[in-house]
Amino acid sequence: MVSAAALRLCLTHQTITVNSSFSLQDPLGGITLFPRVTRASCSAQRDCEFVNPLSESSFRKEDKITVVLMGYKPARSHNYLQLFEAYTAMRNTVERVVFIWNNLEIDPPPVPPDVHLIRASRNDMMNRYALTKDYPHTNSILTVDDDVLLSEGLLRCMMIQLLAHNTSIIGLDARSVEPGTGNYMSRPPTLDTPVIIIGKTMLMHERVHRRAAEIPDALRKAVHRGGVCESCDDLVMNAVATAASGVGPVQLRHNVWPHVRMRLPAPGGVSSTSNWYGPEGRRSACARWLFQRFGDDGLFRPRSVRKQLQCVD
Repeated sequence: MVSAAALRLCLTHQTITVNSSFSLQDPLGGITLFPRVTRASCSAQRDCEFVNPLSESSFRKEDKITVVLMGYKPARSHNYLQLFEAYTAMRNTVERVVFIWNNLEIDPPPVPPDVHLIRASRNDMMNRYALTKDYPHTNSILTVDDDVLLSEGLLRCMMIQLLAHNTSIIGLDARSVEPGTGNYMSRPPTLDTPVIIIGKTMLMHERVHRRAAEIPDALRKAVHRGGVCESCDDLVMNAVATAASGVGPVQLRHNVWPHVRMRLPAPGGVSSTSNWYGPEGRRSACARWLFQRFGDDGLFRPRSVRKQLQCVD
């Protein structure tokens, strides 16, 4: 393995140097490129659809994206610097970057002037939705984890779907809930299974995002430490959005350069802990509790766009 090699990515109009590592198992240093699917094969299969990214011209301010990052771990300070640099450079697509620091004991890493810093008064996973309600923002809000970096082309592909499905959550990673049992399934969903867009990348209209600030205390407290939905804020947001709109989310598969996502280091990730997946895992318990709370067997629904969406250039 070659450690800390420089991977030069054309993630915006500029060429940005990102420190990564390469190995035989991960030759692209954290980037996954799916096999290219031709339009002919897509049409023949009738199970996929191409999405052309929006043009490179600037959006109106209200049509751009507000990127919301949330941090806690000082060990990820280098990630934050990379993310700030990349997203603030996407001026045609990103209007502002909001950084929420959830660690009450340690000061946040250096934050550039063009990044809006919010210091939370409580370490709460719901902060990345609720704490932005009093700040001016755009119609589109992306909550994204601090261990991934999305290219500008990929953001624009996601925006196309949000413009068409503005009551749905748009995301890159989907999981399913087993009908009848409510068990959370860690494998990708089929076309007919209830779908959840996980919190790693969630793009939503500000009306959907705002609902987090209006949820009952019981839902908010369920996400707190020791609650039935501890660290499962994404399941709560999927439930809130789907219950309000009656439609499922939209999943977009990124597979053609430069519409890619890069993995960054993720020390101390919550999903790496025990008792997370499986029928008796924390996420299954949360999903079942949400079914009971909302009293609707159709709480999590199949995705809005039944075909496999693929981002192309």
